Amino acid sequence: MLWRIGLVAAILAFSATLPALARKTTIAQILAEPASYDGEHVVVSGTITKLDRKISDKGNRYVTFWLCSDKCIEVYGVGSPNLTDNQTITVFGTFSVVKRIGSYTFNNGIYADYGSLTP
Repeated sequence: MLWRIGLVAAILAFSATLPALARKTTIAQILAEPASYDGEHVVVSGTITKLDRKISDKGNRYVTFWLCSDKCIEVYGVGSPNLTDNQTITVFGTFSVVKRIGSYTFNNGIYADYGSLTP
């Protein structure tokens, strides 16, 4: 029984450190050298524009939007987060030069961590 409590505590401690492992940067820095950020877990802040809520062919809800500060980058996120255009947020996610999801291809975008797109 004690090992279960220890395991849960270790998992919680590790998950709390995940945002700290992300590379805090700016959109402009990523777009200036996209290859050096490819596959990296990043943290960027900006303002949402062109928010689009969608449903996949399999019935899964997701959003795409542009996150803008000095430049803009496309963000893809799962679920139906409570977001609006012109809202300022911080996004935790993985940057990819090319990301294929089903029949869609995203270039120079961020795939947001599940649950990270909250105001």
